[in-house]
Amino acid sequence: MSGTQKHIEKISKTVEEWLRPDNLQLKDAIERTAAASFFSFEDIKHRILVLKHSLTQKNLEKWAKISKLRENSLRDKDVLCLHAGNLPLVGIQDLLAVVMAGGSYSGKISRKDPHLLQTFLNILDVNGLLPNSHWSTEISDLSGRNADALLFAGSEHSVDSVLQTVQKLKLLKPEAHKLMRTAHFSIAYITEHEPQTMEDLTESVFRYGGAGCRSVAIVVAPFHLNSQKCSFTDYVEALWLNNPQHEKPPESLFHRFAYNKAMEIPQAWLNDFLIEQTFLKPDNKFILHWVKGNFETVQTIVNQFQDGLQSVYSTADYIGKKIGEFRIEPLSEAQSPPVWWKPDQVDTIEWLQTHIGKSAN
Repeated sequence: MSGTQKHIEKISKTVEEWLRPDNLQLKDAIERTAAASFFSFEDIKHRILVLKHSLTQKNLEKWAKISKLRENSLRDKDVLCLHAGNLPLVGIQDLLAVVMAGGSYSGKISRKDPHLLQTFLNILDVNGLLPNSHWSTEISDLSGRNADALLFAGSEHSVDSVLQTVQKLKLLKPEAHKLMRTAHFSIAYITEHEPQTMEDLTESVFRYGGAGCRSVAIVVAPFHLNSQKCSFTDYVEALWLNNPQHEKPPESLFHRFAYNKAMEIPQAWLNDFLIEQTFLKPDNKFILHWVKGNFETVQTIVNQFQDGLQSVYSTADYIGKKIGEFRIEPLSEAQSPPVWWKPDQVDTIEWLQTHIGKSAN
């Protein structure tokens, strides 16, 4: 067994230890997170189950192969990770990328998700997988780290202020490389309305209240919204029955519904969400844009809205096809991505090794 295989096996066993049902620290973190209303218990449970399925030794080894992971390629290198807080445990892939490449981790944990990731960090640390690492919910606690690279995930509107803070606190070396990821919505293309397709579409749109960058905000279909409005609403209500909408929309959403009604724009009002048949770039939460069109329509949208676009999904006949730099992913995996998925089309391990990794022997 190679050194890399042994390292991945150790990480895999640490993940198993962390996700054990009798891990009281994780159980407490889940309860505290739900009690503080950071996320719903149902969404936390979904996220934990997805990670349990995706973070297996076999899948970590596949990611290592895809990214051409080299043993200890980030030894003596420090990576600053500024994690978003829009979804539970959203920063875990960046953390794993650093750990798999053998680097040191400097983590700014979101105050919107302060408990869950720390339980994993604690076990990684105990098992010797976080050399010279430090993390906190307060960015000032990382002052002077002078990291070699930055992994950022968040809003494009916060980039300038984040970089100013990073510079002020000397969190990065002057020559440090930066991977700034700001995509915030995804697209789905469906060609029929079979139950499985509509269930997958519903999950892709409404899981986490549509707050994730992999959440679908535009759906392209060959039929009008009005033809599917009643049945689609039934799918949404079925999902919400077991996964209640956690966050409520602002009053402005109802004002938008009233405007659409006045302008005779086809729409479906769901109280906590609005579906409208409009060809617009997503710029508001709680809105799904329905576009009647075909595959060429999808290509047009991708080309026009690619700034901010995270992923493109579809069903069997289109999975794997490329539109520009986007490779179409399975709609069923929109909210259950494999560990090797590429945020903003970039493999994090590959990026780190290219920019700050030690050369292969």
